[in-house]
Amino acid sequence: MRMELALREFHQRGALQTVIIRAPWFYGPNQPARQTLFFQMIRRGKAPIVGSGENRRSMSYLDNLCQGLMLAAQVERASGQTYWIADRRPYTMNEIVDTVERLLDREFGGGCAHRRVRLPGWAADIAYVADRLIQAVGFYHQKIHVLSEMNKTIACSVARAQRELGYAPQVELEEGMRRSLAWCRAQGISF
Repeated sequence: MRMELALREFHQRGALQTVIIRAPWFYGPNQPARQTLFFQMIRRGKAPIVGSGENRRSMSYLDNLCQGLMLAAQVERASGQTYWIADRRPYTMNEIVDTVERLLDREFGGGCAHRRVRLPGWAADIAYVADRLIQAVGFYHQKIHVLSEMNKTIACSVARAQRELGYAPQVELEEGMRRSLAWCRAQGISF
């Protein structure tokens, strides 16, 4: 947020033309290692579902994100604005895990354990407290931080980007995850 505020100030002073793009959980070729770890957890039956799993998450397949970035650079009225760039709709955690599991089974050699690590919603609340304490002393623990968010809806709307930029995300969850898994396989990354 501090960076966004600084960029807005530069823009308002005329020192720099800016467009702020907010990208949620992104996935696709060249994805971070944590995404591959997520695939491995699903295959091994260790994917955590905290609470009901019906909380929604916005995700952005890389091609969709690139489209949004290009439009933000080309559309004049984007100057000085802020846009969320994500897939067309948020997905439930159950839908995300089920989709990856289905693709692993049907298209990438099977071998899924077909289990979930089911945790009560308060497990994320405890992880949240631990995360805050760890960060208060200047450290960051990715797994604790992620666990603290696993029962939360973290979703955005891309309606403004659609309306003002002409943003039209083409890749949805199943195809995006298919491409992500195919990229891992092509790179020799095991999941």
